[in-house]
Amino acid sequence: MTIVTGLLNLHEMVPSTRYQGSKRRILPWLYENLKNLEFKTVLDGFGGTASVSYLFKLMQKKVTFNDALLSNFQTGIALIENESVRLDRNDLEFLLHENGFKYPSFIQETFKDIYYLDAENKWLDTVIFNINMLSQKYDGETLKKKKALAFYILFQACLSKRPFNLFHRKNLNLRLSKVKRSFGNRTTWDTDFKTLVLRFHNEISQKIFSNGLNNKAIRTDIMKIKDNDFDLVYLDPPYTRLGETHPKDYHSLYHFLEGLVDYNNWRKRINWETKNRRLIRENNEWNKNSLEENFDKLFEKFQDSILVISYGEPGNPTIQKIKELLLHYKSEIIISKTEYKYKLNRKNGEDMREVLMIGK
Repeated sequence: MTIVTGLLNLHEMVPSTRYQGSKRRILPWLYENLKNLEFKTVLDGFGGTASVSYLFKLMQKKVTFNDALLSNFQTGIALIENESVRLDRNDLEFLLHENGFKYPSFIQETFKDIYYLDAENKWLDTVIFNINMLSQKYDGETLKKKKALAFYILFQACLSKRPFNLFHRKNLNLRLSKVKRSFGNRTTWDTDFKTLVLRFHNEISQKIFSNGLNNKAIRTDIMKIKDNDFDLVYLDPPYTRLGETHPKDYHSLYHFLEGLVDYNNWRKRINWETKNRRLIRENNEWNKNSLEENFDKLFEKFQDSILVISYGEPGNPTIQKIKELLLHYKSEIIISKTEYKYKLNRKNGEDMREVLMIGK
């Protein structure tokens, strides 16, 4: 499966997601800007939804997907590293139903009236236990990829049933209240988890493919990646957008998904002073420094690679400032822009643009 024709529908070739900040809708534009660059190996340093990594995989590149979040790492395994493993009918039957085990009740007890209904919380406890019990049926790489696929389709179902597709606040009442609203999809919110999981399973099963190369998913602080031998490094890091005072904190927005993956350690990772049971924030190198300092360190670290930076304008640092930093390491810089507004972002302005900076 490679890109030959139908570029206008390129985003439809990539798995759908409700993850905030995904580049899926502008993949045709990204492809047009990247297709003539000469590279065989690529690092997607802040991989997120894996949409851009998936594009590189379609382009017959050897892809290394990286993200600091456990949940995104599972997505990278399922979509990028995985070449052929799928969940079969028996797997789904095992995952979606009780199998005679003594099931835990951590989500039921901890997240009552926060994100989902009681029966839904009970079902989540059951499914997570079943995902971890796949170790009774599989081992090695097969187990790793089966679990990643199970987590991936569960994540998409969980996001679908959330107002704004986020876990940033305790707001189950928004889903339940019988009032007119200008956001969300009441029909999807009310669809049962099993139906949604099967829907996303059917989609992802058609998207798994091999491009003949050894693609990998890793999870680390990008500043600590030791292998710098990439022909191209794609960077879509957190930054401050229009109307915001701090970079977007994906850890806080998607902490519930992080907990699902790390279920056995979830209790001790929670900040119990928060109403929505957020996880205690883990510091990394990106959070320690100013954004300008972070960009400069990244550019220095990967200066021997083609550098491609995705950015939103207006943003902080400014495009001009990032260009100045990049010029310390690159002699040629190409800048492309397209209008792009993120869904559900009330702070979108008329002049919001996605910017692609290529340093060669």
